[in-house]
Amino acid sequence: MVGRARSRGRTVFIVAAAAVHLGCVVLGALHVDPQKAGGLGGVIAYHGALSGAGSGYNFFAPAVSALPWARFQVTDANGAAHAEVLESGANQEADLRVRSILSLFLQAEDEALRRSLVASWAGKLFARHPGAKSVVVRLETCDLPSMQQYREGRRPAWDLLYQAKVVPQSRVPAARQRNGGAP
Repeated sequence: MVGRARSRGRTVFIVAAAAVHLGCVVLGALHVDPQKAGGLGGVIAYHGALSGAGSGYNFFAPAVSALPWARFQVTDANGAAHAEVLESGANQEADLRVRSILSLFLQAEDEALRRSLVASWAGKLFARHPGAKSVVVRLETCDLPSMQQYREGRRPAWDLLYQAKVVPQSRVPAARQRNGGAP
């Protein structure tokens, strides 16, 4: 009898917790700020932030732009090229951090900051491939058509936002000499 009562109590607790979480999801989707409700609202907001329930699920909105993707073409000393990415796939959080930095690149209006980011990414790939001759950095977004556009025949396509070729500094003077001093 005691085991049954404990099992029933656990079931009630799980159902209540699920109902509270669903309530947090609904508040998030309706863009209600629970912190205005005092102490309990602060707990609800904290739970929403930790669990994602307070995100508002805006990623379904048509106005949300696609995340940028960085693609890299590493060319070795023999001229063979192969594709690379920054994301390691080791964990979602690290890959999300990479995506955030890519978004920063698109938001930056300072060209010096953009060049620094590109140099940093290329440097990471030169470190992975010490014999590389060059790295081409491409930032793209996937242009997803609406359902209506898809029915009309339009398909997803990659839009190029930025492209640059980076060579190691040790190769720059030799390239300048071959080109008569021009960069």
